[in-house]
Amino acid sequence: MTVREALSAMGRRWYVLLAIVLVFAGLSYLFYKDGGSYATQTTVTFTLPSRSTLLPESGSTDISIIAFAGAVATSINQGKPVETFSDANAPYYGAGVRQGVMVSLRNTGNQWISSFPSATIDIQIVGRTRQWVLDRQQEALKQIIDVTAAQQAATITPVSDRITATVEPLSTDIQHVTPGRSELTLAGAAMVLAGFITGCSAAVIVDRSIRSRRRRRALKGVDAPTPGARTGGRFA
Repeated sequence: MTVREALSAMGRRWYVLLAIVLVFAGLSYLFYKDGGSYATQTTVTFTLPSRSTLLPESGSTDISIIAFAGAVATSINQGKPVETFSDANAPYYGAGVRQGVMVSLRNTGNQWISSFPSATIDIQIVGRTRQWVLDRQQEALKQIIDVTAAQQAATITPVSDRITATVEPLSTDIQHVTPGRSELTLAGAAMVLAGFITGCSAAVIVDRSIRSRRRRRALKGVDAPTPGARTGGRFA
């Protein structure tokens, strides 16, 4: 089919093209309304007994404290491995997660090399609503406090010598993550292009189908004997 024939088909079946474009426009609107997520990265730092996280000798960089924090995170994750990314600062929602919780020992390495510089547990949560994220955040913090206390109680560690888990106050904020104007523009342009291409293809296919059906009907009409025509020496 030539370009001229395709354009003629689209002109004859313009309503098909229009219908497809409207469908894509509706989908784009639904995607836009459903876009955005709520996210938080709450941190819990482990220190020596009654030590502030701001002190240089708080113990948060002590190997034994880091190992204890890792054991707490592993217990909460039930031994399951934690996902790692090529960039240590990559947010959880950046991996395409729309709803989920990830509890892990802070890792400043990457997906090939692990590096745990401090006894800090990161609680990364992504959800569709603020309330869902808040509920999961409270549950995760309670789990960390409970596991921390249970593991030290199991070793009969005196209360005065127990490791302290401190929640960083500023890290409990929940943010609403939405795409920027440039991302929305590119997404809209992509949807328009996809709708136009799909609509053009559908219009050509529908035009071919209708014209082919009409030709078959026309051929059947020509081949059918007319009343009074002679067949085999007799009138039909």
